[in-house]
Amino acid sequence: MLTKYIFNLEFPSWCKEFTVFGYKFYRREDYETQVAKLQQLISMFSEFRIHVNSGENVITAFVDFPENEPTAVFDWTGPTTSALTDILLLISIFTRRDVFEVDLKYDKNEHGISTADPRLYIGGGILRTSIPYRGQPVEPEPNKYDIGFEDGLNAIYSLIRSKEWQREYHDGYFLILARSAFRRQPLDAMFIQCWTIWEHLFAILNDNWLSEKQIISLSSSEKISYLLVRYALRNKISRKEHERIKELAEIRNRLIHYGRFPDKGSVVDNAILFTRLTEFIIAKILGLSPSNLFNTFEQLESFLTEETTGKPA
Repeated sequence: MLTKYIFNLEFPSWCKEFTVFGYKFYRREDYETQVAKLQQLISMFSEFRIHVNSGENVITAFVDFPENEPTAVFDWTGPTTSALTDILLLISIFTRRDVFEVDLKYDKNEHGISTADPRLYIGGGILRTSIPYRGQPVEPEPNKYDIGFEDGLNAIYSLIRSKEWQREYHDGYFLILARSAFRRQPLDAMFIQCWTIWEHLFAILNDNWLSEKQIISLSSSEKISYLLVRYALRNKISRKEHERIKELAEIRNRLIHYGRFPDKGSVVDNAILFTRLTEFIIAKILGLSPSNLFNTFEQLESFLTEETTGKPA
């Protein structure tokens, strides 16, 4: 059986191992020592005592491969990519770290230093909390671990591998975009990458009846409105709400042409709201009920019902 090292995988508390689509991930013996080296933005105590840490890329786990390894379904370059590449992308998004594999012969002194970013993602919190919690007893201890994480990833990946999903979402390239968008970076960069995800989703969902020229020429506010309704964030978009959505497009246009957000207090709040709505839509596409961790439903309602400023962003 083929086994490889896994970098930066943080298991749910008290969970020693989990399996996704035949790939078995399990902690290395000194996991407690290694996981403490990952970037930690707050000190905490659950299974282990964790201290604030600037962090580094560390090997925290192993993965055993299934006997008949399936091929990938995401839109990667190259025809021989394995399903593990897909699964590590999902794990990265849902654990909010760059998780990757290397051969057991890996030696950082001989093979150089990894260029992966060891920092926690700035996005992904809504997605992680959208997977329902299921407590599994840890015997003989009185604690429980979250088996829902394993169940959730398996359900998501099974959905992704279905032919209908692959056809509708063009092999899931938007998730590759999402991983890049959610990494720790300035808000303006994250906002633009999330905007690209919305534009991409609109294009692949409508390319059966709109030409490429029509898709490109359609206003961004129309595309945003369409996706808000399609994924049931609104039943319909009123004229007043459409004007508010235009203000999001004005933020994007100002940022593209001038390289920075407009100097207005509400602009930053609206940009953050947009990035969180991106997670909402992705959660729905992955068959989840989006978590309202940041009161995103209420913030969207407040944004859409406010009076438009009538001024360019």
